[in-house]
Order: sequence, then C-alpha cells, then structure tokens
Amino acid sequence: MNLKTLEHLWTAFVEGERDFTGINLAGADLNHWSLARVDFWGADFSRANLTQANFRRANLKQAQFSDAKLSGADLRWADLREAVLVGADLDSARLEGALYNARTQFPKGFNPGEAHMWNLEPGATLATKDLRERDLGGTDLTAADLSGALLVNSQLFGVVLKKANLLSALMGDSDLRYADLRQATLMLADLRGADLRGADLRGANLIGTNLRGCQLANTNLEGALYSDSTQFPRGFQVPKTLHHLAPGASLWGADLSGARLTGVDLSGANLAGANLMHADLWGACLANADLSGANLLGANLLGTDLSGANLNQTNLMQAIIDLPGERAAMVSFNGQTA
Repeated sequence: MNLKTLEHLWTAFVEGERDFTGINLAGADLNHWSLARVDFWGADFSRANLTQANFRRANLKQAQFSDAKLSGADLRWADLREAVLVGADLDSARLEGALYNARTQFPKGFNPGEAHMWNLEPGATLATKDLRERDLGGTDLTAADLSGALLVNSQLFGVVLKKANLLSALMGDSDLRYADLRQATLMLADLRGADLRGADLRGANLIGTNLRGCQLANTNLEGALYSDSTQFPRGFQVPKTLHHLAPGASLWGADLSGARLTGVDLSGANLAGANLMHADLWGACLANADLSGANLLGANLLGTDLSGANLNQTNLMQAIIDLPGERAAMVSFNGQTA
C-alpha cells in the first residue's frame, strides 16, 4: 500500500464513494477510521492497523486480514464470508451479527459462535435475526431456520431456501428473483412488494402469506399451499395447480409431505391417497375428513381432531398421535372402530 492509495480512499470516501472492492490497503494505518457500510469485497488489509476501526455492516467478503490489528474494532453485522483472518488480533473486537461461512478463516482457537457471529450455511439457525438490506444473493440456506427473521429490502437473487422455515418472516421489498423456495414454509410471512419473478415456489407453504404487490411473472407455484387468509396481488388469478386448504377441500392424492399444517381446518376434506408423510398437523382439524389410503408416516398428529375421519388403509406408522378415549371411539381405523 502506498500513500496515494490511502489518499485516494480518503478523498473518494469524503466525496461519497462507498465501493472500494479489491483495494490494496496492506499495512495501512486506519486506526479509528469509520468505514461503516463500505464495500471492501476482496480488499487487502494484511498487516494493517485497524484498531478500533468501524466496519459495521461493511461488505468484507473475501477480504484479506492476515496479521491485521483489529483490537477493539467494530465489525457488527459485517459480511465476513470467505474472509481470511488468520493471525489477526481480534482482542475486544465487536463481532455480533457478523456473517461467516465454512470458508471464513479465523485465527487459531477463535470461536465464532462465542463471538455471536451468524453462520450462513445450509441448516443454519437464524430465527429472528436482523438480515435486512443484506446481499445474500446465491447463498445456499437449504433447510435453514429463518422463522421471524427480518429480511426487508434484502438482495436475495438466486438464493437457495429450499425447505427453509420462513414462518412469520418479514421479507417486504426484497429481491427474490430466481430464488429456490421449493417446499419452503412461508406461513404468515410478509412479502409485500417483493420481486419473485422467475422464483421456484413449488410446494411452498403460503398459508396466511401476504403477497400484496409482489411481482409473480414466471413464478412457479405448482403444488403450493394457500388458504383463504393468503393475500395475493390485486387481480392475480390463482392457478389451479395450487392446493387450496379449507374445510371440504379436494386434495385427493396431493403431495403435502413435510408440510407445516398446524391449526389448519381441513374438516370434511378429501385427502384420500394424499402424501402427508412427516407433515406437522399439530392442532389441525381433520374431523370427518377422508384419509383413506393416505400416507401419514411420521406425521405429527398431537392435538389433531380426527373425530369421524376415515382412516381406512391409512399409513400411520411412526406417527405421533394422541387419541383420548372419548374421541378414539369415533375414529375409523383400517375399517374397524378404534
């Protein structure tokens, strides 16, 4: 790093520039500098003095911090995915909410979990986390728990959220173009104004989801679940390939495997031959429903109302079920009264 580079950084920063991707600041003295929300993707801070520097919400993906002095630095909510911090001094550094992944390299003995950093990997636990205005485009978050997460105005282009739990997540105005949301739980999520063009929502759970103002051109909604409380964009014609969950619904042979159907009223519904393997039906109402030949392998039926339901040839192996005596007598099981 030469003084001209540092002078350029300072001058451009004061003039409002925030994109310094790939800049070489190796060995620079940035002690106490405030660089919040700056884009330093791929920048080189090797051996730099960054003591008490402010990098809050900065983009530090693939940045090089080898042997840098980061003691007392503020890295809260910064993106450190694939960054190299080997040999860096992180004494008293603030790292709460900073993002990392399996390719982030930390100093020997450093524990990112103890520093309250957030791991962006398949299956990650990110419930209620504040991820608003983040660039997570292309990130693989398959089966991640993002229930109640704040993702408003986030860049989620091409993100993989297959089978992710987004229950009650706030995702308004986010860019979800070409996102993979297959079998994702978006129950009660707020996506108002989100761009879902080209996204794949096959089999997604849209029960109670707010989709007002969303762009749905070329969005694949085949087999997605919705209810009367689902709010679609004004004028949107719901394709017949979606499954409407309501009392008396016709869901013969429907694939509802792994679906979160807690508290849903499907009384009198035709679910003959449906696949409900590992579905969560806790507290649901299936009174007088036709479940003949349905597959409920491993399903959660705790608190489920099965009074009068037809369970002839229904697969209930490994299902979690409680049938109090007064209700058990009303359930037809394999053609016999239980």
